[in-house]
Amino acid sequence: MTNRTGILKNSPLIYALASIRFAPWPLMAQKIDEIQDDLREITPLINKIHMRHIGLGGQFLPKIDDATPAQWVLTSSDRSYGFILAPDQLLFFSKKYTRYADFASIIEKGLIVLLKHMRFLDITNIGVRYVDHIKVIEGKKPSDYITANLLPAEFPHLEMMGGISMESYKSKEAELRVRCTNQSDVPSIPEDMIGMIAMIQEPGQPFELELLKSNEILLDIDAVKAYSTYRMNETSDILNQLEFLHKEANAFFRHESVCTEFAFEIWKGSVQ
Repeated sequence: MTNRTGILKNSPLIYALASIRFAPWPLMAQKIDEIQDDLREITPLINKIHMRHIGLGGQFLPKIDDATPAQWVLTSSDRSYGFILAPDQLLFFSKKYTRYADFASIIEKGLIVLLKHMRFLDITNIGVRYVDHIKVIEGKKPSDYITANLLPAEFPHLEMMGGISMESYKSKEAELRVRCTNQSDVPSIPEDMIGMIAMIQEPGQPFELELLKSNEILLDIDAVKAYSTYRMNETSDILNQLEFLHKEANAFFRHESVCTEFAFEIWKGSVQ
């Protein structure tokens, strides 16, 4: 049996995210220059974006309009990771996730700077999210990678065209939100992330959205914990909550009832 722990050489992970929502801080716009200067060593690029809500799917797209709420995008020079700051949220994203310790170390730097200016956070929601784009090798099918628990039901007299499952589970103190998409010609990233992807694009570059192919799967696992309000003024408190949520999401992904033995053989590099 394949060892499911440790780094996956051929990991299907395309995005790792951590979100901290808190009671609105009206001074964010006034302090953003100082915050960015404190973080300039790791996120030297900054862009101010105004957002507007569109569609029933909950997606956002950039709009330059001073009447709409502002967000600030602080990214690394290669745009592989960064922070999106709003008056009520700190969102960290990474496109080059390898291990959680490295992921958390950058979040820690952002939290130290934010707490330096804000002093404390009245947290309302906190979450860790992993998005995997699973590409099925030739001769195999989605069920060779994902168990039947998350795939559409199959019927002998019908041809399977694909489908989307959305499930919620309670695990200890967290909620797990799981979305599995196995359907061609739908976006290869979750709809609610399209605005974020557009925001971190290099200016002047066309925004191209890749679509899933027939034998590809999008597995989106989000571990979330909500609070009425929970005041935190220590970086370690927040990091402990994020690590707990990471463990919940990671344990789900690596559980034998979610992904198959063959999938982990591929991702571990045991099978070519």
